[in-house]
Amino acid sequence: MKLMTKILTTSAITLTFAGIANAATFTANDHSPATQLCMKAASGNLAAFASAVKSSGYSKQFVVYNIKCNDKNITDFVAQHSQSPEKMLKLINQGRHFGKVSITDIAAL
Repeated sequence: MKLMTKILTTSAITLTFAGIANAATFTANDHSPATQLCMKAASGNLAAFASAVKSSGYSKQFVVYNIKCNDKNITDFVAQHSQSPEKMLKLINQGRHFGKVSITDIAAL
């Protein structure tokens, strides 16, 4: 029984440290609005990101289509590096235009 407890404890500690070692750390090179948006997006803090978008003066559409983080589109960057990518992508994608298309067959008229 003690052996099993030791094995489980050792495994848990090892996995914890492995997770910490794989966590990406980002350092902002400047204080530009785009950099701040990237940092907030990577943190996974939805409220902080929404506040950063508002204070930047950029529209959600501009952020989605124009902001690059480490030479990647912000959505790709978030998917790869954010602490909570699903929630953050849902917030960011509110700025995407999902157009509606209708096709009329003129020959049938």
